[in-house]
Amino acid sequence: MDLIERIKKFYHLTNEELEFSQRAWKPKSVSAKTYFLEEGKIAKEVAFIESGLFRSFFYDDNANDITTHFFQPGTVLISMKSFNTQFPSKENIVALEDSKIYVMNYEESQELFELVPKWRQIVKDVDEMKFNEMMNRSIQLQTLSAGERYEMFCQNYPLIIQNVALKHIASYLGIDIATLSRIRKKM
Repeated sequence: MDLIERIKKFYHLTNEELEFSQRAWKPKSVSAKTYFLEEGKIAKEVAFIESGLFRSFFYDDNANDITTHFFQPGTVLISMKSFNTQFPSKENIVALEDSKIYVMNYEESQELFELVPKWRQIVKDVDEMKFNEMMNRSIQLQTLSAGERYEMFCQNYPLIIQNVALKHIASYLGIDIATLSRIRKKM
C-alpha cells in the first residue's frame, strides 16, 4: 500500500511497527455516489485513497450544495473535526466514481497510537497539512480573482478538472457556473 511506503520512508518505522500499521488498514471498494460520511453522523473511519475521487460538501441555509474539498488518489480521506472529536459531522463526503480505499476505524486508530507511538506524529503532520490547505484556500478565496482561482485549480488538480462536474468545481471556487463558463471560454 502506497501510504505505508510513504510512512516507512518519512517516519522510519521498524518492521514490527510497519506490520502493525499494515494490519490496521483494511481494503474497501466504494461505488460511485456512495456516502463515506453523511451530515449528522459521526466519522467512524479515516481512509487512504488508492483510486477514485471523493467530494465533501454541505448544504447552506438555502439548500445550496457547497463543495468544500476534493479528495484524490494518494490522499487521506477524513472529516477531521468529526473523526478527531467523535462529534457529528456538519459535512457530507461522497464518492464521485468507483473507488478503492484503505480504511481504519476510530478504535483501531487509538489502538495503533498505543502500539506505534510514531502514529501520533503522523496524524499531527496530516492535521497540520490539512489545516494549511484550508488556510491557503481561505486566503485565495479572498485575494484572487475568479479567473486566477480557476487557473490555480487547473494547475493543482488536473485529475479533478477532467473528472468532476463543473457545478462542483464552481462551488468549490466560490463562483457561479455562468462565471466559470465565461472563464473557461477565455482560456
